[in-house]
Amino acid sequence: MRISFALQRETTLSSINRKQEDVMRLSEAIASGKQLTAASEDPSAWAQSMTVKQGLREYDSILENIEFATGWNKSTDAALSNLSNLISQAREAGITASSGSTTDKKAAVVAELTNILQDAVKAANAQHGEQYIFGGTITSTPPYSINDATGAVTYTGDEAHIQVRTDRGGNGISTVNLTGPEAISFTNSAGDTVTVLEEIWNLREAVDSGDSTAVTTSLANLSKAFESVNSEATVTGARLSAFEDQTTAISVFKTNEKTTLSDLEDTDLADAITKLEQSQTAFQAALQVTGMLSDLSLTNYI
Repeated sequence: MRISFALQRETTLSSINRKQEDVMRLSEAIASGKQLTAASEDPSAWAQSMTVKQGLREYDSILENIEFATGWNKSTDAALSNLSNLISQAREAGITASSGSTTDKKAAVVAELTNILQDAVKAANAQHGEQYIFGGTITSTPPYSINDATGAVTYTGDEAHIQVRTDRGGNGISTVNLTGPEAISFTNSAGDTVTVLEEIWNLREAVDSGDSTAVTTSLANLSKAFESVNSEATVTGARLSAFEDQTTAISVFKTNEKTTLSDLEDTDLADAITKLEQSQTAFQAALQVTGMLSDLSLTNYI
């Protein structure tokens, strides 16, 4: 079968165009550092890169959740530590009062317990940023108040938990907060559920009235309050440790996914430069062939 001059020239020009496209594509890949810029270049790799990018976005969202949860629990830990110290101070004041004291000394202890009570209310209304940490899911208003005349404590929060997604699995939901009843309430010696605030108020009133039996009872109850608060601090510490472990694990996953994405998208410069040199050589050779064909007359070609 005889190939016409026109057909050979068309075939050569088509080959030149392909080689020129290869040169341009490789030059752009070297300049941009990206070898995959459109789905048409490699549909399979493109689809895989989209999946990896979606996974990275999910990891970023999860890390934001963990960062929020970590910050919240650090604020919770600080509030519980403060409350624990205030309980200790109250007990020390009560012990001082129970050892016998003058009227002036008793008044000083009552004043000290009043200050401790006020600070304890502040601890119960501690915030993370602008959110109250012991109000359950009601975080915009202070959850605790106390009637200083009666010792009645009012809780305006709820007993629900704030939860966030902390991994890509279906069960990856973590509780962020302690509710007020979990953090501030405890079971006293009589088996009743009361708050730390009430018990500090009870101790102050017992000292003020000189009721040594009531002082002893309050001191025993505050020991239970101390244990309860520290137990909740342990829960908070465990959460912080878990969030730290999750952050480390997800950071490793992200690094691996980024490596996969880089393998799919990024240019292997050494390989690309070699291929570019080869494509440029082939392109120049094709141009020379075209030039030779252009010099031939139809008579010479036949």
